[in-house]
Amino acid sequence: MPIMDLFFVSLMMKDIVPISLCLAFATMASAAYSHSRKGLVDFKLGAFLAAGGLVGVGGGALFTIGAADQAVKVAFAAMLVTVATKMLYDLQKARKDYTTCPTTFSIRCRLAGLGVSILTGFLIGSFGVGGGVVSVPLIIYVFKFEPRRAIGTSAFVGSLLTPAAFAVYLLNESVTIDFDIVAVLAPVVFVFALLGSRWGLAKLKTKMVKTIFTCGLYLAAAEMIYSLLLQ
Repeated sequence: MPIMDLFFVSLMMKDIVPISLCLAFATMASAAYSHSRKGLVDFKLGAFLAAGGLVGVGGGALFTIGAADQAVKVAFAAMLVTVATKMLYDLQKARKDYTTCPTTFSIRCRLAGLGVSILTGFLIGSFGVGGGVVSVPLIIYVFKFEPRRAIGTSAFVGSLLTPAAFAVYLLNESVTIDFDIVAVLAPVVFVFALLGSRWGLAKLKTKMVKTIFTCGLYLAAAEMIYSLLLQ
């Protein structure tokens, strides 16, 4: 999203989001595939969270389609800073990761997960992200999953919700989708996401993954704020 906002200045946010959704789908699908080969995807929990996320997807898409461009950028930047700050806090506190993954969950846990998955769907529909910024912490902190299985399950959820969100934009007549950009970028993103997820599983420690992710979120937020200041 921030990269396309920087380079495709003629596009509105509502036109960038569906392109981003296609790229997010390529990323989520390839990551889910790589993690599933290692047994790091909980398909049952992922399907449950995706069902809840479908409730929020439509609302998120309608927010971006109907809201002013500046409002969407402010909301996106605020979300990025909030999530990055929470992850930075956890890194500084050296919070220990879970090393196991439960197989049964309480009703309270499922209700909390359902509520946050609706928020995940809203963010996917609003901002064209894969939803990992919300669903990964959700699966780790609420369902007490170890991080790599949480990432794999989140990728599976994102691979289901991003096409649903894209369909909302596709059916809206006020949105213009540049399929030429999608055709060029989606295959590239898919290949490099596949390579990146395999490399990450084999080489990177959890703390390093979190650090890279946190820095990326702050950089993305900085670009969105810069874009706002230029308007």
